[in-house]
Amino acid sequence: MRKAFTIFLLAMFILPVLVIIFSGSTVNRDVVEKADAYFKQDITETEPHTKEDGSPYQICYVDIDPYPASGEMLYYVLKQLYDLGWMEIPGISDFSELPFEAADLDAGKLIDYLAEKGTGDYISFSKDQNYYIALEDEEKVKTGIKEGISNGQIDLILALGTWPGTLTIKDMGITEVPIMVYFCVDPVASELSATQEYSGQDNVWCHTSSEIYKNQLSFYHDAYNFNNIGMVYYSESVAAINTYREACKSMGVTLSETKVAALESADQEEEYYKALKESYEDLVEARGIDAFLLNTDMIKDMDRMPELLSVFYENNIPIFVQNGEFLVTHEGGGTMLMSASDAVSQAPFAVDAMIRIFGGEKPGEIYQKFIPSPYVSINLKNADKIGMDIPDEILRMAEKYY
Repeated sequence: MRKAFTIFLLAMFILPVLVIIFSGSTVNRDVVEKADAYFKQDITETEPHTKEDGSPYQICYVDIDPYPASGEMLYYVLKQLYDLGWMEIPGISDFSELPFEAADLDAGKLIDYLAEKGTGDYISFSKDQNYYIALEDEEKVKTGIKEGISNGQIDLILALGTWPGTLTIKDMGITEVPIMVYFCVDPVASELSATQEYSGQDNVWCHTSSEIYKNQLSFYHDAYNFNNIGMVYYSESVAAINTYREACKSMGVTLSETKVAALESADQEEEYYKALKESYEDLVEARGIDAFLLNTDMIKDMDRMPELLSVFYENNIPIFVQNGEFLVTHEGGGTMLMSASDAVSQAPFAVDAMIRIFGGEKPGEIYQKFIPSPYVSINLKNADKIGMDIPDEILRMAEKYY
């Protein structure tokens, strides 16, 4: 058997599973049913089309830095657009023929590739409107986006993450073009959206699904009865800390948390990872945690992961993951992921919103809450390191093993 396997929960079974497994948690059936209704509509009814002047819709891509989880999110959004006929790539007869893999993708390089190759009559990308804001001068990014809007070179901004959403919506106050915020842990807590259901701003749509994090922590607690779980983060909203605080309080569990400075440029890497390692060691040695949650966007360099996380395995502490299956499949990575964000199942929901926007609907009037069907990934070798027994009820959920 391979080192890691994945347990997929079919959408048709997810509500009963949530009720049974997530002790102390509830599911808003109305929200799930409303989101599911979007999948029952045939979004292909809106045929691929150009703008009124016959030109393609120009998409500006704004991300933080090369991060596999956001790259995977982008990959499946683009694949969905391709499958629906909104994109045609010269020399490519199937999206899988692209020289990129979804699981370990540099999103910026993919956008540059598509900008160079061309994507047909309906959608276009530009190398000039492709930004990694942690690796570039922020003022230059703002200037470039402003000029792109004023010159008519941007018809929609696709912002991957909280920071890109904050930059375009709050810092720049852009209202001239639609903004879609995707792969943001909690847009409401980040003040990018007024509610989970609707953004409250005519030109803004944000995918929201923050309730899943309460269920996630309950699931981890059922899998391993911890009393004190540690978390290290750079942003409360990115890490969904308020949600985890509420969950820990309801479960009677201690949350030992540490906030570190964000990694905002390449020349800060050594200082950042030194602080991260010290924070991990402090949680184990001084604060007595018996479980750890690896929060979103904390370890960007996978080569550093085994050394950073070794302190937990040396002390028989399981490592649960907030987002990113790649963090579990890595031998030196996490122990278990109950995914709160699924790139595959979310993509049709996001693309549906994008197509509606291209069709003339206001982003602020498009429903934005969708809780994906979660699945569980377990690294058996890492679980064995700490002698962790996987409960039978979790194993029985398995539909596929890898």
